[in-house]
Amino acid sequence: MNISSLIVYTDNRNESVKNEIKKLKECEIITDADDRIVVVVSSESIEDEIRIFKMIEGISGVVSVAMVYSYQEDAEENRKKLEENGRISEILMNDNVKAEDIAYGGSVHYKVK
Repeated sequence: MNISSLIVYTDNRNESVKNEIKKLKECEIITDADDRIVVVVSSESIEDEIRIFKMIEGISGVVSVAMVYSYQEDAEENRKKLEENGRISEILMNDNVKAEDIAYGGSVHYKVK
């Protein structure tokens, strides 16, 4: 069982986005305000968790989705599966890489208000 919490950022169409999220049996809406909706997702596997995340991202009116928390009962097993399939970046597997040596080239300005 995987449990995660998401903040869904909308273009102020919260009601229509909430109606679409409510159709997903794995999702529970906790609260919403302004252009944000807090959702808890319960899924059977990491693949399901990712599938649901992508489904929410694809809802009309959703600007972005941020995972705030994720708990996995079988995290070690999931990590091994991802590693075997080559789906984990090498930088994340190397214990010699220091966090301060990782350069981030993205932008989080749109999330800061």
